[in-house]
Amino acid sequence: MTEPFVRTGDGVRVHLSKAEIAVLRGLPEVIAADGDAGGRLDYRAHPDDPTAEARYRDLIGEDLNRLRAADRRAFTRGLGRGEVTVEDAEAWMRVVGEARIVLAARLGITDDGWEDDARTTRDPEMALLAYLGYLQDALVTALS
Repeated sequence: MTEPFVRTGDGVRVHLSKAEIAVLRGLPEVIAADGDAGGRLDYRAHPDDPTAEARYRDLIGEDLNRLRAADRRAFTRGLGRGEVTVEDAEAWMRVVGEARIVLAARLGITDDGWEDDARTTRDPEMALLAYLGYLQDALVTALS
């Protein structure tokens, strides 16, 4: 079996089937459909200090949302290409991670060990979650 990602100096070679690419094209919509995944994507820099948190929000404004949107564009742009830049591969990791968080929230997963759940082989969303974990691990390996 060919590794899905291989580092090539300044880039990352991408080996995905047409079926895999078709599934991955839907990830930005999966993320957008669930907003902040029940608060899981709503980063809090100062959860115990409302004043500091308000100041943080004033400083970052919509930057986090803009960065996430840029990641999704880089992800979509790279699908179907034989190679992406290291920066785009890092964006792919963030998009895949966000999709995993959204799917886990949707499926009610809150603890480790979900991989042993019998639904993994029957539920398409559980199977997608497992596949995305595999892809994210492969990206980490390629970028290390």
